[in-house]
Amino acid sequence: MLKVTIDRRRCIGAGNCIYVAPTVFRWREGDLLKPELLDPSTVEDDVLREAAASCPTNAIEIDEVDETG
Repeated sequence: MLKVTIDRRRCIGAGNCIYVAPTVFRWREGDLLKPELLDPSTVEDDVLREAAASCPTNAIEIDEVDETG
């Protein structure tokens, strides 16, 4: 399973992540040009990694998480 984290201080609001994975990211209400995380399980892992790679400031981090706890 993948864990997604957005570093809002590094984010410049380019919106590339939203374009690549609109079911995972959307514009955050009340926070001009900052994305929020919705549901990473709605896309394949490679699409999630592509969305993170599309960020020009590397504000999206993806980590592998052991599902067994």
